Amino acid sequence: MGIIPFPNYNQKDFFRIDSDEYIPEIRKLADIAHKYNAHIILDLIHQGLIAVEQPAYSPSGDKGLINKEIQSKAMTKEDILRIQDYFVQGAIRAQKAGFDGIEIHGAQLTLVSLFSTKKYNRRTDEYGGSDENRARFIVEIVQKIRKAVGNDFIISAKIDSTDEENGFTESGFIYLGKALEQAGLDLMEISGPNPIRKDKDPYFYNDTKKLAEILKIPVVCIGGIKKYEQADYILKNSKIQYIGLARELLKQPDIVKKWYSNK
Repeated sequence: MGIIPFPNYNQKDFFRIDSDEYIPEIRKLADIAHKYNAHIILDLIHQGLIAVEQPAYSPSGDKGLINKEIQSKAMTKEDILRIQDYFVQGAIRAQKAGFDGIEIHGAQLTLVSLFSTKKYNRRTDEYGGSDENRARFIVEIVQKIRKAVGNDFIISAKIDSTDEENGFTESGFIYLGKALEQAGLDLMEISGPNPIRKDKDPYFYNDTKKLAEILKIPVVCIGGIKKYEQADYILKNSKIQYIGLARELLKQPDIVKKWYSNK
């Protein structure tokens, strides 16, 4: 579940970290993880066009994708800088709460994701119009967070795989991966605008494999990994270093233990 670092942003079913008053409760999650010698990072999200309530923002002022009655605001340069700072402050609070790092949710048509797509980012300023410009919003977030938290705090990002229908080009995908690594990212997770797909398992393996061959930082493969054989194949046949589980782990909390005992 994403954590919202934005004040006056009352989306349902989300935790918040837009004020220091939330740090004591959020710290409890980090303490539980560390009790079992696990690492934990906090996912920072702005919903963008998948927001179900106002206020909603987007690069170019499109209508909501889930709540069709929502008309998002096309972001000004002031909005961009303000929301980038909210991400930074969220990361600082996560560090104060004892988390090992944060992940910027930049996939699945959330706000950060929208800046990377030609379909929803039709800006003509320095934040749109080219692969470099469309990557600028999240690249600047990473740079600002790194400056604020230092080098001993994990910064991860979830980004979208290639999806021409939704305006995510291969050139933009490759450029974004390289630019984020150069900006100081430690870890990258590949998802997509359609996080649940029925056409293939695992969903994002091919693009994840491609980026893992280019980058020096670890790249995580997620999406539709339900069997040990799938995870084993991915790790043995690519430079991918990590496997991510979500729904399958919720359904089977002991799935990794089962895999380990039956390998």
